[in-house]
Amino acid sequence: MTTPRHRARIPVARPEALLYGGRVLHRQFLDHAKAVARFAPVRPAVKAGLRAALAFFVPTVVGTALHLPATLWLAIGGFNTSFVDKGGSYHARFRAMGGTALAAAVSAVLGGLAGMHPALAIPATLLWVTACSFAGVYGAASNITGNIAATTFVIALGLPADSVVHALESGLAVLGGSAWAMVLSLVLWPIRPYRPARKAVAACFDAVADYAEGLSRTVQGAREDAWQALIQEQHGRIRELLELARTTLAATRQGRVERGRGERLLVLLESVDAMFMGLIALGEQLESLGPPVSGPVGDPRAAVAVALLECANTARDLVRLVEQEGRSRRPQPDWDGRALRDALGDLDARGLVTRLERARLSDIARLLTEMRERADVALDTACRLAGPLTETPPPARALAEESHASLLDPVRAHLTLDSEVLRHALRAGLTTTAAVYVASVFRPNHGYWVTITVLTIMQPYTGPTYLKALQRVLGTVVGGLLAIAVSSWLQNPHAMMGLLFCTAALCVSLIPLNYGLYTIFATLTFVLLAELGSGDWTLAPVRIVNTLIGGALALAGTFFLWQRSENQRFPAQMADALRADREFFNVLAHAWQRNGPPEAAALAEARRKLGLATINAETSFQRLLTEPRWRTEAVEPLMTLLAFTRRFAAVCTLLASRRSVPSTPAVQEALSRFARAMDASMEDLADSVHHGSRPKPLPAFDTLIGWNVPTPDAPGAAMSAEAPLLQSQLERLARQLTVLHTAAVRRLEALPQSSTINKP
Repeated sequence: MTTPRHRARIPVARPEALLYGGRVLHRQFLDHAKAVARFAPVRPAVKAGLRAALAFFVPTVVGTALHLPATLWLAIGGFNTSFVDKGGSYHARFRAMGGTALAAAVSAVLGGLAGMHPALAIPATLLWVTACSFAGVYGAASNITGNIAATTFVIALGLPADSVVHALESGLAVLGGSAWAMVLSLVLWPIRPYRPARKAVAACFDAVADYAEGLSRTVQGAREDAWQALIQEQHGRIRELLELARTTLAATRQGRVERGRGERLLVLLESVDAMFMGLIALGEQLESLGPPVSGPVGDPRAAVAVALLECANTARDLVRLVEQEGRSRRPQPDWDGRALRDALGDLDARGLVTRLERARLSDIARLLTEMRERADVALDTACRLAGPLTETPPPARALAEESHASLLDPVRAHLTLDSEVLRHALRAGLTTTAAVYVASVFRPNHGYWVTITVLTIMQPYTGPTYLKALQRVLGTVVGGLLAIAVSSWLQNPHAMMGLLFCTAALCVSLIPLNYGLYTIFATLTFVLLAELGSGDWTLAPVRIVNTLIGGALALAGTFFLWQRSENQRFPAQMADALRADREFFNVLAHAWQRNGPPEAAALAEARRKLGLATINAETSFQRLLTEPRWRTEAVEPLMTLLAFTRRFAAVCTLLASRRSVPSTPAVQEALSRFARAMDASMEDLADSVHHGSRPKPLPAFDTLIGWNVPTPDAPGAAMSAEAPLLQSQLERLARQLTVLHTAAVRRLEALPQSSTINKP
């Protein structure tokens, strides 16, 4: 007989463990509730809302007045196509809206034909919805088009055609409504081909002005952590604006032979990019200054703060000049590095600054002067923005031309289960097919509302899907209750049409603020429209029930079909950002070997790649925070990795602003040793973050660059004597790497021993 001593122990949940788990779930519930109710800090898209309402309302009124059999498809075509218009160049908007119109029309025809044969509906849904969802391989715009095409297909499936002619009429009606939306957006609204590009470039100058004002405030004695907060707030935002402006300008200039405004906008874009890099270098150098200098002539940083404020004012002037596109009097800014040089001269004469402080302040004065030169180029160009091109504009780096790769290349690249796009396409196809099967078996009223909910909620990532499901369900419940209240006292068709116009405008206008608000008014709009068309004023509960069914199916498909948690994605994204840091540093190291400045093209490409990789990692981290997690992971090491990836890049930007480095053999040898050690350490750190392994100990960077050398003949000792400013900057770079290394070790120690978070 087995004695109690040898019986297997059965783990029992302790009360304190259950209490802790309950607190975790309660905290996560509150976090998700806050996310559902969170409003984005933007203005409502009133213009887009009115345009969508007109695109939906006019076909509805015309079709009703003329008793057209395909009035619903006219309204669907107009509303969906206007929804695609996200701004940008007119050429890009035409392509997006036209492509969506054709895809939706084809989907309406195929869905209507498949709905005539119930046995064909299931396989047709699987193939078509999967193919439409897989369109995301061609980018965000194609993803929206594919989603609209899939939604149109399932609506047509739920409203099957009586004949082939009827199915074709549905497709033609979708094209008719889409054509009206395109005329409304591209013709009846004022056509200014370069306006989107000018607004995008002006937004970049506005963001640079905010950054300069933030630096001015911070340099005047703000808290030490204010530098980090400023970097986190501004760097990613400005890089995204620069990429958006670059894409918009490239699309605007495509196929045009006019050179005046296009060339000048290109110069302005390069100027604002250069000003952004100059501000990054300034911020990094300013942070390295010691405590404020107190003496008879005061603190020279006051002169820097004034210059930065004037720089911000110049950037605001550029916003005005670029947006108004008219001839204006050129502002004459009065700021550069002269005031700082004068203050530094007085301090130096009184012996109040050390050699290193003098070098740092001189470098800051140089950076301010270079910033003023870039601002002068931008002002000259902006004042001539509307005029003819009478002279060669200042040189600028050309926009990268998109390679004309085969249309099948993205498809081949994503034909693997490691592809998030393919996983999402299969998941959406199978879940939507299940929704169609449920609707065919139980035959609920307006069963296509179930499939629409599935397609709307399902996202490529778990966190956004979960959040959108909560917003969709709660918004539908509130919108359904409002529809019940409205239909109980307002059933006049004319008054109802006026109300529908307002609710359609509201739902699109409120999308940027909160998706839940959009769902409330979209539910109210389409429930009342369905009730008005059918005469059945009890459809609101049907909408709520169908949405609950669709939401449950979407969440089940997300969690059980090839789910990959953001815990698994984030390490790869973070490793990519660290490797981009490494490549940025290697561009500088190669320039040091040649004893010259970095190549402009290679530097710009590395800087851009780093910015995009860091944005991807930050986006992945935000998705990680929104996922429903049954176990909490310490996020502080992850936040530190993200923050100091940008800090490392900021020091590299400062180093890139140097025109040269000392070329003595001893300094060159120290730089070579430092570069090899830094390259190996960054690659090892990226590997450790990606695969969840412990990083190797860091080499002794202090002895390599000479700020802690045991003897005068030790490696790096010459740099301390011959290049104290360069030594100080490299010391900062090594310290950023040390923080990254420590964060990677802390993250590894915080993970459970059985965790598989690091497996790709």
